[in-house]
Amino acid sequence: MLLNELKVGDQAKIIRIADDVFRTKLLEMGIMPGTLVTLMLRAPFNGPLAFSYENTLLSIRNEDAHNILVEKMMKDQ
Repeated sequence: MLLNELKVGDQAKIIRIADDVFRTKLLEMGIMPGTLVTLMLRAPFNGPLAFSYENTLLSIRNEDAHNILVEKMMKDQ
């Protein structure tokens, strides 16, 4: 599943970041495979997504979210 397929409130674990340049930027911000993220906000009309991780809120373009493969976590995990 891709990050942009999550619904607001869903939690997921990052599995892989496909784009090399974007992966480097995310690694610099502490986002790597295994990081748990929660989708907090979704802008209308395929706008940016905001997700939280480790007490940080980050907004990324919807196009960039296509490059992030995640595993959706169940509500009780």
